[in-house]
Amino acid sequence: MSNAPKRKWPSAQLLARATYVEEAGPVRFVDTAAAARYLALDAHSLECYRSLDTGPAFYKFGRYVRYAVADLDAWAESCRRTPAAAPKAPPLRSIDPHSSEAI
Repeated sequence: MSNAPKRKWPSAQLLARATYVEEAGPVRFVDTAAAARYLALDAHSLECYRSLDTGPAFYKFGRYVRYAVADLDAWAESCRRTPAAAPKAPPLRSIDPHSSEAI
């Protein structure tokens, strides 16, 4: 008995009919798992964002959800926050009881 895993898909007949190309160009679309890895998120988080309509734009090809890499980049950029947008912290006051600035 062989230890190699049995391959179910693609079948040998399908592979025999397949046409291989040398260069298909850059990858335009990725599935949810690859998109999540690209964004350093869990796939479940990306699915939740999608159901809440707050995540990156996506395409539906039949039952398959795919993300364009450009859309992932645009969504990530829209999530960017800068420290200048944070409220300014109040100045610290001395806790030394002998200081003239003590409370």
